[in-house]
Amino acid sequence: MIVVGDASVFIALERIGELTLLAALFGEVHVPDAVWQELSARPGPTSSPPAWIIRHTLPKPHPVADWPEPLDAGESEAIHLTRLLAAELLLIDETAGRIVARRLGLTVTGVVGVLLEARRRGKVTEIRKLLDRLRQSGFWLSDLVYQEALKRAGE
Repeated sequence: MIVVGDASVFIALERIGELTLLAALFGEVHVPDAVWQELSARPGPTSSPPAWIIRHTLPKPHPVADWPEPLDAGESEAIHLTRLLAAELLLIDETAGRIVARRLGLTVTGVVGVLLEARRRGKVTEIRKLLDRLRQSGFWLSDLVYQEALKRAGE
């Protein structure tokens, strides 16, 4: 399965000490230069991205760069890379990016979806504590999404 990621999912998982879940679930995750640079600029594990994060340099201009939704360079490039690689999944949390990706027919999930998949595959035993840690780290998660995630996880 080819998976492309935007920085938001990496950053959220890094904050709660679960970055390696991406490698455990997907083997490798492809990122465009803009995402690589965003990750590399942060202190912590992503400042030297692990080998399972595969960097891609994209031709310019990007077809979604002029989309009416406000996208940053990482989101725009991640969507473009997903299309170029015909990736099965785009990891992205920002609402505008998800809207554009879905309009383009791409399959998306965010950090909560990653945690649910990790729970389904037995990579984590419960997600309640992880969701709580996400919230404590400053990741905004609505009560509705929180409760729905717990329900889907059977917790």
